[in-house]
Amino acid sequence: MTARVSPSAWLVTGCLLVVAALAGLLIGPAGIDIGAALRALVDALPGFTLSSGLTGQESAILFSIRAPRVVLGALVGGTLALCGGAYQGVFRNVMADPYLLGAAAGAG
Repeated sequence: MTARVSPSAWLVTGCLLVVAALAGLLIGPAGIDIGAALRALVDALPGFTLSSGLTGQESAILFSIRAPRVVLGALVGGTLALCGGAYQGVFRNVMADPYLLGAAAGAG
């Protein structure tokens, strides 16, 4: 039995992912202006040229500390979700978890 996910659920999930990524980029002890940070992110895209108004230090914080943390968090979360789906598919059991084969104990 396969479950179908509605397009609206994909849209809501995608919007929540974008909001979480922006929150991870913008929230921190160094107060970076939201508008300037968004302009800097658009300026980093190929084909766009904007003046963000960020200082060198703020730009370094945004692109050297916060952005890699957000990208790594998304990659780790996606990988864990993929592995969980693989476990459920291999064992044909929607309740399968890492404790089934001792993977969680081995990781500990």
